[in-house]
Amino acid sequence: MILIDLKKLQQLLQRNQEEKDYPKHVILNLFPLKVSVEKKAEEYKKHLDLVDEIINLQVLQNIPIVTLSFGKPEDIPDQNMLVEYCQTLLEKANEHKINITIFGRWYDLMGELVEALKKVNNETNDFDHFFLNICINYDSKQEIADATRVIIRKILLEKLDIDSITPEILKENIYSSNFIPPDLIIEPSAKFSGTFLFDSPNAKIFFLQKEAIEINKSDVEKALEWYSKKD
Repeated sequence: MILIDLKKLQQLLQRNQEEKDYPKHVILNLFPLKVSVEKKAEEYKKHLDLVDEIINLQVLQNIPIVTLSFGKPEDIPDQNMLVEYCQTLLEKANEHKINITIFGRWYDLMGELVEALKKVNNETNDFDHFFLNICINYDSKQEIADATRVIIRKILLEKLDIDSITPEILKENIYSSNFIPPDLIIEPSAKFSGTFLFDSPNAKIFFLQKEAIEINKSDVEKALEWYSKKD
């Protein structure tokens, strides 16, 4: 369970976004990268550079919560590259007081990467200026299955009555239980990836109509601009 000061989070969500009506929670799906094996590591490095730009944009545009999908283990050509990038994430977090949370079954990855991700989780836990969620080895249906499993255990332990189960109870037990639902989901193609599936029904979806490998900072800015002008 991720422990977050909900009072501080509420204050953050009420923070003024002076110039435009930007969303308070943005999801961006960055994978899969459809590229040859020979170029996969090079393109993955470029994608990590894009993450830097997105974090800078989050701070610049005063967006409280950003969720990024980093894909499955097969989307990571070199896990050591992600281990090294965790240090960059820590530097960004310290500079801007960003609380970074890792979602998904990332603990099934190799030991060194698991430790690096755990360090990012733990060392940024007290920050509250911005929130950055990173989904690695994440599956939206598995998230709901895991929440259901927790609820069943509570019932078996007589900590919860089966007739008291509501959508709110399910929300309390999903990975993103402490966060508000997304306002804006940015997808590369015309398909919804399912990130935070349970919380997504009322989100606006902006389809970039391109492959994930082609996404750049201007695409994210375009989506934010579109959201700010929506009816």
